[in-house]
Amino acid sequence: MKIGFDAKRAFFNRSGLGNYSRNNIAAMSALFTQNQYYLFTPKYNKHLFNPQGVSIVTPRYEAFGNLWRNFALGAEINKLNLDVFHGLSNELPRDIHRVKAKKIVSIHDTIFMRYPHWYKWHDRLIYKQKTAFACKHADKIIAVSNQTKEDLMRFFSVKEQKIEVIYQSCNNLFKTKPSEQFCQEVVKKYALPASFLLMVSTIEPRKNMLSVVQAVEKYKIAIPIVIVGKATSYANKLKQYVAQKGINNVFFYHSVENKELVVFYTLAKLLVYPSFFEGFGIPIVEAMQCGLPVMVSNNSCFKETSGDAATYIDAENIEDIAQKLLTIIDDNNLKNNMIEKGKEQVALFNPNRIAKQIIDLYQNL
Repeated sequence: MKIGFDAKRAFFNRSGLGNYSRNNIAAMSALFTQNQYYLFTPKYNKHLFNPQGVSIVTPRYEAFGNLWRNFALGAEINKLNLDVFHGLSNELPRDIHRVKAKKIVSIHDTIFMRYPHWYKWHDRLIYKQKTAFACKHADKIIAVSNQTKEDLMRFFSVKEQKIEVIYQSCNNLFKTKPSEQFCQEVVKKYALPASFLLMVSTIEPRKNMLSVVQAVEKYKIAIPIVIVGKATSYANKLKQYVAQKGINNVFFYHSVENKELVVFYTLAKLLVYPSFFEGFGIPIVEAMQCGLPVMVSNNSCFKETSGDAATYIDAENIEDIAQKLLTIIDDNNLKNNMIEKGKEQVALFNPNRIAKQIIDLYQNL
């Protein structure tokens, strides 16, 4: 097969959508070498992603990259006579109706529909329009969780038979055990505390990190908090809160490479993922892959992602968060049990397993 991907996020997004794109492209191109793979991107950033055995397609004039991606990909796809085109990040190009190839889109969440107050009005408008367009013109939709599948049916009236649930994969990098020397280098570089709770995600209101800070502060839990995620205006508000309260054991890091993040997971006592709502929650899988116990919210997709390997919290209840934090920190048997169950759970998200499911979907179109 000749398979094309909208690969912009693979080359320019360091977190969720970028990781999803990179993991799937890398796994499919390595495992199914009989296929030809074409990566469409406005620009090529080999420092973030430098895949082998694929063809990278960029516009003739870089200055018109976004116009090319949205309104000229159809002609490029037809010129290459592709069998399948896959939009990996919630959207398809505007001229997709001209494309002869089968069309797939991966939809990661529709949180902007469920909780519109978390988004600016113009962002909501754009996300809604792009999602509706992609759902209408795709031959098949990949939802990254059953939660997302249900939301697509609810908010966009997509017929169930058009949706295939295929989970996100987790980069095999998180299986590797970092050397003692590299751990020491990372600890020194970031001045990491000796023991800490870890939160990993873009720092925004729906991630609910403030509740964990408040729980630790109010109930005087003597353990530092390390927050890793993209710098945002909400991150600044969170830092202001910490400063105003005189809290000196909350640490923020905004530009951590994946190989370094493995060390963060390895050295942490617990991953806390208190989000109000998610479409999947890949840091949970990364943490379990690294042998780190996880504590997550009891909402949205987290039962799918975490199974029975996690301790579940009421995201809106600071007392519940504090009590369960203390229980896990003090109970080594509980922690070890969570770690062992986590190792079993992550098998669901093996990159080769996910790549095969996607390739099977292509072949059955």
